[in-house]
Amino acid sequence: MGNLKIIVDHETIEYSGPVNMKDLFRHIDAFSKEKGFDFKQEKDFEHHTEDGIQIEWQGAPWKKITDYAQYMWKIRILGRDLHKVDVLQDKKKIKVEEGKIEIVIDAFLLTDYDSYWDTKPVFQFIRTMYDKFIYKVYTENFEQKLVHDTNTLTHSIKQLLNFYKHYAVISRPTQLQ
Repeated sequence: MGNLKIIVDHETIEYSGPVNMKDLFRHIDAFSKEKGFDFKQEKDFEHHTEDGIQIEWQGAPWKKITDYAQYMWKIRILGRDLHKVDVLQDKKKIKVEEGKIEIVIDAFLLTDYDSYWDTKPVFQFIRTMYDKFIYKVYTENFEQKLVHDTNTLTHSIKQLLNFYKHYAVISRPTQLQ
C-alpha cells in the first residue's frame, strides 16, 4: 500500500432529535457521487435494546485524482436510543427515528495507491524525495481540495439535520411518555 496521509481527523457532528436515517444515508451517497466519488459501504449494524435501536453505519467513498493520488473518506454514523416516532411533514404524517446520532468524518490522501514504488527500498527512497520536494505543490493542492470537499459535506449534513429539527413530533412510543 502507498503512503496514507490523514488530512481531516475526526470531524464530528452530534445531533439529537427526529431524523430520517434512510434519507441521511441516501444524502451522503448522493453527495459522494455528485463529487465524483465511488462509494463502498463497510458496516451496517442494527441492535435492538430496551432503550431503543442502536445503529452503526460506515461508508468509505474514494476517488482517483491521478494515477498516483487518491482521495478517501471514512464516514461513520452511530445512532443511540433511536425510536420510531410520527411527525408532520408538509401536513403529512410520516414515521422517522428520534434519538441521538453522531457522525464522524475522516479524510485521507493516498499516494502511490498501486504500490508501484514499494517494491524495492531504492524506489521507496525515490518516492519519498519525489513526494517531499518535486510533487509537493501538487500534493498541497490536492489536500486543500480534499479539505474543501470535506467541509462542504459537513455543511451539507448539518443543513439536512437542521431541516429535521423543524419536524413536529405528534406521537411517541408509549414507553417514552
